[in-house]
Order: sequence, then C-alpha cells, then structure tokens
Amino acid sequence: MNRFILLPLFLLLAAGAEAQNILSAVPDSVDTEKFYLFYIHDDVVNTFDMEPEHPTYGKYDYAGIVNRFATEGFTVIAEPRQKGTHPYIFADATITQIRALLQAGVPASHVSIVGAGTGGGIAVLITTKLRNPGIQVVLLAACTDPFIRFWKQQNELLSGNVLSIYHPSTERGSCRDFLEYCLQHGVRKYREIELPESADKGFYYRATIDWVVPAILWASGKHDMVRG
Repeated sequence: MNRFILLPLFLLLAAGAEAQNILSAVPDSVDTEKFYLFYIHDDVVNTFDMEPEHPTYGKYDYAGIVNRFATEGFTVIAEPRQKGTHPYIFADATITQIRALLQAGVPASHVSIVGAGTGGGIAVLITTKLRNPGIQVVLLAACTDPFIRFWKQQNELLSGNVLSIYHPSTERGSCRDFLEYCLQHGVRKYREIELPESADKGFYYRATIDWVVPAILWASGKHDMVRG
C-alpha cells in the first residue's frame, strides 16, 4: 500500500478525537497490546468518491463506519482504493502489512479484517495466503454463487475465525456452504447471521447496530457472545 496516500481530509475531520486511531497504513511504531482492524470497503467507494450514493441503498458512510470502530479502541487501517485497483494487488499489500504486525509481536487474535461487499472477496484472497487460524474475519454481504464457484476453482479459501452477515433478500447471500467447505482447509470456527427481512438491504453502507455490534465483538475475540 502507498504510505504517501493520506486519508481524505473530510475523513480526518469527521473522525475528530478518533483520527489518531484511523490510519492508511500500519504505523512504524507498533503497540503490540492494541487491536488492529483492517476495513476493506465495497467497490462502490474509491478515492474520488468516498460517499457514493446507491439508488436503493443510499449513501455509503465510509467515515462513519471507520470512526465507529475507532471509538471502540481499534486501531483502524483503512486505505481507500483507487478505482480499478486489482483485488490481488490490494490483497498482497494488505498481507504485507498484516505480516509486519505479526512479526512485530502483535498476537494474531488482535488482528481482524472486515470486508464489505467486494471487500469481503478481497478478505478471502488475504486469508488464503496468510493461512493464519488466529485472525478474525468479518464478511459483510460478501458471497454470491459466482464468487463461491470462482474461489473454489482457484483454491482461494478462507482461514481464521469467520463471521458472515448478510441480508436474505439480495443476491449477496449466505456464505454457509463455502464456510463449511473452508472448515476442512483453514477456518477454525465460524458464525453466520441472517438479518431479518425488515433490516436495511444496504446495511453495510452504514454503521448500523445490527452488524456493527456483532462485528466489534467478533473482532475483539468474543466469539461466544455472537449468536448466529
């Protein structure tokens, strides 16, 4: 990842007191006691449009999402992708940063990846190479049948402790079959939450309580408090 790309000014201003906990890259000085959360956004967001608006889902509140995690004490690594960035290139850059944290002495249990939409697909690519069973992974509306077929064909398989959250009335549905498949390869444990029909179909566009609270618990290693 490019250390010279700063987070957009509006994001830093919106973050307020939490700005110090929101970074675009792993810090040079690593506090091994902290929890580090990598937030990977959906492809609708890019460096030129940080708050895109979907005709059905509404505005993507990128700043609100990363700020929410920062207020819970996570050091959030959130680098907006340039439009057209290849998923494998971004995944490899993120892997390098995660390995740097682990090599610095940060426990794997203190590292989490939250991937929204296509960002969830990038999370799959990341964990495939990391193969670290201790990392926490949260997938938000990440699975479609074509994606799952592709991941299996390419042997792109999840590892770690995985939480999947989805809305039943969209094409981005359950990851359960894929998660069951990955249990044989690298997933240590998983939960899946199906949101109620009444929930916002674009839930991952905003820091809504129905997914943020379980995501925070999962990223904190409090798996037993998350009910699937």
